[in-house]
Amino acid sequence: MLMQPVPGIILAAGKSRRMGQNKLLLPFNNKVILQHVLDTAAQTPLSPLILVLGPESNKLQEQISTGRAVVITNHDTSKGYSSSLQAGLNAIPDQCAGAMFLLGDQPLLLGDTVEKLIRAFQKEPLRWIAPSWKGQRGNPVIIPASWFNSIFALSGDTGPRQHLRDPAANLKIIEVDDEGVVFDIDSREDYERLIL
Repeated sequence: MLMQPVPGIILAAGKSRRMGQNKLLLPFNNKVILQHVLDTAAQTPLSPLILVLGPESNKLQEQISTGRAVVITNHDTSKGYSSSLQAGLNAIPDQCAGAMFLLGDQPLLLGDTVEKLIRAFQKEPLRWIAPSWKGQRGNPVIIPASWFNSIFALSGDTGPRQHLRDPAANLKIIEVDDEGVVFDIDSREDYERLIL
């Protein structure tokens, strides 16, 4: 049986208020942070690959190579995080079984991890899929298409976390040997740990 491809949605429209600057432009190993996520995702079977940027992303686009990712602009970033999830979902094919949401500030994420999550979802396409490292749940997360309406119903600076806790999501946790699933850049201290 031919498996349906899983779309990947990279969320990169945030304003990085806590950092005081766009964290996705910070350098790490000769590339900006977002480029690491783009490159990792591009080497996996995720298809199509969608990059959600904010309306003031010219500087960011000048410093990244989007490769095979399709760039979508979320013009409603003032409405919060949920608007980026919705912009990404609006850009994927109607017939897909689900979609993976990746964070633009997780430069250590491994392609092997992404592929492991895809395989788990393709075996059980009605379940939410999330990775775990040493017992700590992380990202990216795959959401089945049957839950997309719940994502469209979100508002404000809210993500799908409340749904992850819903027993109906039948969340499957995949243990991975990849600290990158729990390491994102939310503060100057996070960035300093990354570059040490």
